[in-house]
Amino acid sequence: MMDMSTITSLVSILGVCFAYLSFMKDKLKSAEEFGKLQQKVQQLENQANMNENRFQKIEGKLDEIQQALTRLETLLLARD
Repeated sequence: MMDMSTITSLVSILGVCFAYLSFMKDKLKSAEEFGKLQQKVQQLENQANMNENRFQKIEGKLDEIQQALTRLETLLLARD
């Protein structure tokens, strides 16, 4: 039969092992969450770039409309 100090040592070792496993589990969970956050940031950056491109196209079309209206106004004023 084991003496009390041996049992205490074994329990302490088991406690340290469980604490380490718990720490590693939390660390892996944090790494996974960080990876998900990085992916979400990348998706948002891609979406922002796509929106920027759309806005630039819209701005270009508005410029074309403005130029067409200016030409039309010039033509109408020239007829008067």
